[in-house]
Amino acid sequence: DALYGVAATSARNAWAVGQASRGGKTLILRWNGASWKRVASPTPAAGGAFSSVAAASGGSAWAVGTTLTGGTPAGLIERWNGSAWKLVSGPASEGLSGVTVTSRRNAWAVGFGASDQTLILRWNGAKWKRVPSPKPASGVLLGVVATSANRAWAVGGTGARPSTLILRWN
Repeated sequence: DALYGVAATSARNAWAVGQASRGGKTLILRWNGASWKRVASPTPAAGGAFSSVAAASGGSAWAVGTTLTGGTPAGLIERWNGSAWKLVSGPASEGLSGVTVTSRRNAWAVGFGASDQTLILRWNGAKWKRVPSPKPASGVLLGVVATSANRAWAVGGTGARPSTLILRWN
């Protein structure tokens, strides 16, 4: 098994995500203050891996990553509703690498779309919507953090000769 992301809201509530070593299934673990326990995840039939997890409270969390759809990479989004992880649809993407959440109505996910374009998604409490990337739009976003509904930062790289990319939402 491999873990790629971790988030905690308290000493008794933490999540770790990644990929199980057997079968290429997604992997989600939860810390309850005493031990880590595997939590069921509705992995797509083609398998997948989570790269990031974020939590705003014990009853709200998001995990993002990549799965394969017909042999092509596709973004993977799941939401913890307080009792189970559920698949959530979002705009088409090739992969998601970072997620952050500030409330049940505000979350951000980043990654890359078709033709190596940066990808920014925002959860508005009902659905994920694509947010236009500023120029240059080519590259990949690897991480995102938000301090409120109005303040977020994303980082990654652009071009064949990678250069640093830092974006700020205001």
